[in-house]
Amino acid sequence: MTTVVLKFGISNKFSEWEQAFSTRQPTARAADIFALYHGHEPVSEQQVYVVARALSEQHMQKFMEADCATIAASGPILESKNSQIYVNYFQGD
Repeated sequence: MTTVVLKFGISNKFSEWEQAFSTRQPTARAADIFALYHGHEPVSEQQVYVVARALSEQHMQKFMEADCATIAASGPILESKNSQIYVNYFQGD
């Protein structure tokens, strides 16, 4: 599993972005992408953070490419995107 931490600016109100984000969650979950957290900085609701789990970084990228028109319409400033990827290779007994 991969955990992705995204930080990006938005060009609209957080409530507008959040509504569009929430609307897409059933589609994301069906694609095995699960949002664990979303929110904004205390001093700026234009600076958004999303933490999600996906099967792999490539899996997340493929979903985002397929859904790029909807994502772009929700107001993110793509040039401001910063992402960090964390991988969990734990294999329990």
